Amino acid sequence: GVVATGADMLPQSLVEEAFEDQYGKTLNFENFGRALGRLNKWYEDKGIFGQVTDADMKGNVAELRMKEARISRVTLRFLNPETGEQCIGKTNPDVIMKNITIKPGQVYNVRQAKSDIDVVHAMGLFDDVNIVPQPAEDSIQGSDSPKIVLTLNVVERKTGGFSAGGGISASQSSEGPVPGFVGSCAYSQRNLFGQNQKLTASIEIGQADSLFRINHSDPWVGGDQHRTSRNSYLQNMRTSGNAIHGKAVDEDGGGGAADALDTNGAGSRTGDQGGILIGRLLGGVEYSRPLSTSLSGTAGVQYQRTRVLGENGQPLVSDYYGNPIIFSHKDYDELLIGVLRTVYSGNQSQLVMSMEQAIPVKQDFLNFNRLRVRAERTIKAGFARLVVTTKGGMIIGDLPPYEAFSIGGTNSVRGYGEGAVGTGRHYVAGSGELHFPLFSPLEGALFADYGSDIDSGPTVMGDPAGCRGKPGSGYGYGVGVRVDSPVGPLRLEYAWNDKKVGRFHFGIGYHG
Repeated sequence: GVVATGADMLPQSLVEEAFEDQYGKTLNFENFGRALGRLNKWYEDKGIFGQVTDADMKGNVAELRMKEARISRVTLRFLNPETGEQCIGKTNPDVIMKNITIKPGQVYNVRQAKSDIDVVHAMGLFDDVNIVPQPAEDSIQGSDSPKIVLTLNVVERKTGGFSAGGGISASQSSEGPVPGFVGSCAYSQRNLFGQNQKLTASIEIGQADSLFRINHSDPWVGGDQHRTSRNSYLQNMRTSGNAIHGKAVDEDGGGGAADALDTNGAGSRTGDQGGILIGRLLGGVEYSRPLSTSLSGTAGVQYQRTRVLGENGQPLVSDYYGNPIIFSHKDYDELLIGVLRTVYSGNQSQLVMSMEQAIPVKQDFLNFNRLRVRAERTIKAGFARLVVTTKGGMIIGDLPPYEAFSIGGTNSVRGYGEGAVGTGRHYVAGSGELHFPLFSPLEGALFADYGSDIDSGPTVMGDPAGCRGKPGSGYGYGVGVRVDSPVGPLRLEYAWNDKKVGRFHFGIGYHG
């Protein structure tokens, strides 16, 4: 038989299995050494600091002695990036150490230590992270249970500063198929008070759109066992309302929903000549946590105050046709929204489901429920890949037009202008994209899109889609190229709609 001592991690069943073919036979040193090597290989494969240190035969019994190094303590050391000497760090040590899963008393596992290093490095606060094992001062020479001290070395990086720049905003829906230029500046601090909390203040100003946002996030609130994160924000923004209040004129080869209706010779009047802006002042807080390895959940609350503004900044309560665009009897709407959202992310698939419930805490607050679902699946097809996306939504209750679903455009049904397919209380949309490599880093794509308001356009207050002659459903197809960038894929596409009218689209990020 075989007796193993000092093997707390090594399974006894593995010991028996390694030597089972030698039971009852004359000792063969080659086979015996091969069995010992198998045990040491197990320690190596598992990343455990352990090995067989001695083997002795007593009669017909082989006595094996193992040594498995146990952790005496784990210490943290900040290093100067220039000299490599120990220094005083800015980050609260508790914020770092709560990410460390290796604890005193455990057998040291290199794989576990590597995982902890990756987690600490992912905090984004350090240029270098490593763990150095050393013999503990109280470790007894020759002991069957050697002790080691682990030192976690970190080199902090600069975590705050100002930035400024300019570019093209893919979120804008200004006139023409190419979104407008935008300038921006921001201040960010990724390690606020040394707590790994992030504070960002940013301003963006474009041709029509503008945004001011203050955001504070804590990726791990109080170190709770569920790794709950919190995100709170205050935001003041203005966006173009043309996706809903412009007229779809793609059948004439025009610029889509951003173009104006001018059949009465009065197209310059506020409301349909690119003059409508949606101004939103909002603030809220959201809590998120992982529910499993592939599922996360979010719950939050948001206050929002919305005005519809003319081209000169004056509040509007009706559009060019005299249809109401504000739900309340004031020149603005207010709502308090509770949000629930779950995200499933698989290997080649993603599912996002959300529900928003407007809470009428006051008589003139909006009251509605909005459900949204989005599913995506990637299928490999040789050197190419097929990406299939479907999404839909529905709204029950109060519905001012600016809260309705807008269908058509760069991130919806390509070949149509922004919002040129329809504006609905409900909607469904889908797309299929075949991606194939051209030459690094450029990628080509063939795509087809479809979207419909499911005949719900007339149920939106003022029927903005019907008044502007939008079809309510439509499809598009086309070709494009894209290249990866730090802000996501840059997409240049040309698409035709079902009216055989073609147009270019430029987008940032993935479609849909």
